[in-house]
Amino acid sequence: MSKKPDLVVWSEENGYDANLKPYPTNIGAPAFKLPNVSLIRTESSKKMMDVFERERVELIERAAKLTTEFNDSLMVWESKISFDPIVGKTYHLYDFDGTNTLSLISPQEWGKADCFIGSFTLTSENKWIRK
Repeated sequence: MSKKPDLVVWSEENGYDANLKPYPTNIGAPAFKLPNVSLIRTESSKKMMDVFERERVELIERAAKLTTEFNDSLMVWESKISFDPIVGKTYHLYDFDGTNTLSLISPQEWGKADCFIGSFTLTSENKWIRK
């Protein structure tokens, strides 16, 4: 086999395969521009950082929500309860002279808004969710 000139695109396996190449192979071909890899890398890095920042903020918000739910549930379960609470029903927590008491009666019905702490609903996981 004789040596082909450099401008001829030929290989033993494919023969003349200039049209199969993903890049220009002659002077008359359209301009070939290399991608700006550093720009692509910078943009991709920024997108990645945005994703991680959003996930970090979501985790912080989730941790704050869990802490609130834990503290509310603990406060209600440690209060004075004179009945068997039903899942899904809303109850009302009051502070009577330093003793937290869970009640069936809302502050509007009772007129005890000055010692009212909040309304809570019992979930199926035995957590109290503030209303």
